[in-house]
Amino acid sequence: MRYILLCEYQMEKILKYFLTAVIMVTLSFLLSCHNGKRDISEESGDDNSLTGTDDTTAFSEIVITKEQFESSGMKVGSPMPAMFRQTVHANGYIFAAPSGWVKISTMIPGRVRQINFSVGDYVEKGQILFTLESNEIILLQMEYVEAFYQLNSLKASYERQKALSEEQIASQKDFINAESDYRSLMSKVEGLRIRLKMINIDPQKVEQGIIIPLATISSPIHGVAIKQDLVLGQFVEPQATVMELVDVDQLRLNIHVFEKDLKVMATGQQVLYYDPDDMNRIFEATLSHIGKSIDQDTRTVLCIARLIPADRSHFVNGQFVETEIITCQRESSAIPEQALIKDEDRYYVLILVGEDNTHYIFRKMPVSIGVIQQGYAEVLDKGLKKVLTEGSYNLSTQD
Repeated sequence: MRYILLCEYQMEKILKYFLTAVIMVTLSFLLSCHNGKRDISEESGDDNSLTGTDDTTAFSEIVITKEQFESSGMKVGSPMPAMFRQTVHANGYIFAAPSGWVKISTMIPGRVRQINFSVGDYVEKGQILFTLESNEIILLQMEYVEAFYQLNSLKASYERQKALSEEQIASQKDFINAESDYRSLMSKVEGLRIRLKMINIDPQKVEQGIIIPLATISSPIHGVAIKQDLVLGQFVEPQATVMELVDVDQLRLNIHVFEKDLKVMATGQQVLYYDPDDMNRIFEATLSHIGKSIDQDTRTVLCIARLIPADRSHFVNGQFVETEIITCQRESSAIPEQALIKDEDRYYVLILVGEDNTHYIFRKMPVSIGVIQQGYAEVLDKGLKKVLTEGSYNLSTQD
């Protein structure tokens, strides 16, 4: 019995030593594992400061060979200064100013006798566009010369009655009647004289008894003929538009801007405009006028931009163009748009974090983006560098 108790005591003692040894070994193993573990937050602390975020789930690393890097045309760079613009898009038309666009009509009916210019011809101010012949032209001159000589007779009668009235020899009534007749006919003669001048007939020649059978219509401006609806022998009625001229030196840009965009517009702003069929050629203009009335049909306001004189020759009257009015612009750091990786509503870039003789190591990092414009993205983060600017689309992200 004593032997059995002794054996149990020894077995219990052996088991106690064995358990103590197991516990010590386990603790040593755990401590060694803890001391050898990498602290990700400490190693990536610099990258967290770059992006201003603690989203460590985005810090996945991608390893590629240098051979892959070269063959895929990849490039690494830092953000560069770029100009970003806020613009208002609108439709526009090239039109001449009111003083540079004239519609030609006649003041007297007549048949076309001669045509001197066709569409596309350049016309100097004062040059004769075409001539008319008609009985009305002859009758107008005869009416003028008759009234002119009658006026001379009434003038002599008026002056005689005036002198008698001043000497109180003639009655005041006779003087008033003579004055009324004289001034009335004088007004008629002046009106006929103006009508003759409007059809380029010299009244002085008519006063000498020279009757001219033709009326000439001359150009009031210098410009290019853009419309000509005349043929020889055609009878032209008064007030009918038969020709149009445009002074190309007075072409301007009419822009139809929606009312919601007016609050950011001001005179002096730069305007870019281009033919939608030739977008490689972009022209510049300056906003000079902002309208104060809204078109009820289109809900737009007419604004006017001043063209650069050298650019006017590239356009014709009435041509449609597309415009961008630059309302604000600023310089900011930017990277190529192709460097961005979009994941849902966030943007990421690949940062070069290490390399050896044969490999590059990139890390996917979140980035704050402002305006994306003309192939470049505005970067709001400070201190961003070593960005994979070209070739990021060739790499698949790793978690």
